[in-house]
Amino acid sequence: MTNLNYSNVDYLLQLSCGYWKSHVLFTAIEFDIFTIISKGKHTTKDISQSIHADERAAEMLLNALVSLELLTKQANHYYNSHISDIYLIKGKPYYQGDFIHHFHNMTDNWAMLRETIETGNAVSLKDLPEEVDPHDLRDFITAMHNIASVKAEELCRKINLKKSKMLLDIGGGPGTYAVAFAKINPHLRAVVFDLGHVIKLTQEFIQAAGMEDRVTTQAGNCLEDTFGENTYDVILASNLLHIYNPANNTKILKKCRDALKDEGQVIIHEFVLDETKTNPQFAALFSLNMLIGTQEGSSYSESEYRSWLEAAGFKHIKKIDLESDSALIIGKK
Repeated sequence: MTNLNYSNVDYLLQLSCGYWKSHVLFTAIEFDIFTIISKGKHTTKDISQSIHADERAAEMLLNALVSLELLTKQANHYYNSHISDIYLIKGKPYYQGDFIHHFHNMTDNWAMLRETIETGNAVSLKDLPEEVDPHDLRDFITAMHNIASVKAEELCRKINLKKSKMLLDIGGGPGTYAVAFAKINPHLRAVVFDLGHVIKLTQEFIQAAGMEDRVTTQAGNCLEDTFGENTYDVILASNLLHIYNPANNTKILKKCRDALKDEGQVIIHEFVLDETKTNPQFAALFSLNMLIGTQEGSSYSESEYRSWLEAAGFKHIKKIDLESDSALIIGKK
């Protein structure tokens, strides 16, 4: 008789029903439950009325959120947990709800994983309209701002820009990192480079931060347009290169080298795989996400980033691990 290891069976169960937990969180964010609770609504009746939902069903959802440690329960009253209080209440500086909403938006694409694996192509892209939906774009850029808002402080600690005067943030989206670097380095000016329809939103984030005097924007396509010549002390490429194939990444990095002054540095911020390409787990899963959602994207290993930097003419290449699953790879001109 085979000795069953029930912990292994439970592991498979947890993998199989993992989407249950995701959808509980997604639904709570859609209803904005954590913000409602923060405003003094604590009973099932009060919360269900606030979200215009069935009271019995709302109680089940609230109890599930308690089981996920996103709420606490005392008698018949619900309260935000520590993590929800910091990250899930709208208007707080580290709010992650837009980021979670973005992951919710991707669930339909992930449902096409089998067909994507069979064809090797991003099935989710075949029926997309040529024009980007403004609402979807705003959702995405706001989600990127959520992510960057919790990572910016660590990047500012790890990267010394005390001697830098000009920074270029390519594919900078909301400009969150450029703004953070400029705030902590008063002598620094920054330019956020991104597509024209993105830059319109970037300017809103820069204005909201009150940094229009030192953070500006430049519309362009990183594959088609130049970044300038001998202009910048530092170039940041954060969560950009995973969109492209190796040839295009080398092309982008060569443009970066051209745009840097002597001794300038390029800083790549990415989810970096180990040499087996199986760890960290998030980077391995993120590679599938790029397969599903882009024409040529992937997660890459440190040696791959090094090879592109060397081919582009960079030297003194080093890797800096961050507390999250991401890392910095830095090269000097």
